Amino acid sequence: MKFTVLTDDTVKKRGLYAEHGLSLLIESKGRGILFDTGQSDVYIKNAKTLGLSLDELDYIVLSHGHYDHCGGIKHLPNQKKEPEIFLQKSAAAQKYAVNPDGKTHREIGIPWSVKDYNVTLIDGCKQIDKDISLLSGVKRTTSFEKPPEGFFVKEKGEMTADLIDDEQMLVIDTGGGIAVFLGCCHPGVINCLRYAASRFPEKEIDAVVAGMHLDGADNLRLRMTIQGFSDLGVKKVYPLHCTGMAAVCEIKKALGERCGVIYAGDCAEI
Repeated sequence: MKFTVLTDDTVKKRGLYAEHGLSLLIESKGRGILFDTGQSDVYIKNAKTLGLSLDELDYIVLSHGHYDHCGGIKHLPNQKKEPEIFLQKSAAAQKYAVNPDGKTHREIGIPWSVKDYNVTLIDGCKQIDKDISLLSGVKRTTSFEKPPEGFFVKEKGEMTADLIDDEQMLVIDTGGGIAVFLGCCHPGVINCLRYAASRFPEKEIDAVVAGMHLDGADNLRLRMTIQGFSDLGVKKVYPLHCTGMAAVCEIKKALGERCGVIYAGDCAEI
């Protein structure tokens, strides 16, 4: 199995683009899986520059209902076969984030209608192929990963706190272990990995590839997160997107070669 980062917040290769968002092309056993689409057509431009085709995708998995992970669907090129798009049902809600003034809100939800695309709405977990599963409903068991703040959902005209329970992870069975792909880890990356491990108790975690929402995290959370990777025996960690450069540096410093620092345009094998 290999994956290519089509969209990330950072790029270091000539001729490629970056944006706040995430998109991965995963190639496994002859299948093409697009995990998230960023917020625009950047993933398509970068794929073209890299000589990668997005014309014959088997699956599209959208991690959660935020624009920087789902917006690019509007630019998806015509497919030779129509791939099924998997999204948690609650991800289609009207989603908002608080502005810096602490009083007003900006819309951050999906900028298209699920009715206009071949979307399968899931409520919970689903196995989409013999070795590919989507997991949601993460149990919050750690003391250091607090519920996300500043996110809201609008229902019947009322704003209520959004815990982003619609986040789903893509888990691919590698044979001896599992590879876990996550968009933002809003429930906490260690909570997510603990949950994945509980669903595959006989499997080691070969890799986690994820935006980890650690930008601005305090030292305690960073230390406990790094310890969590070790406690779970994660063989390889690929921090992306919203992890934050300071957190990436700390993870790399602690884990050494077990941490792969990659950017838009980079490819890695699992």
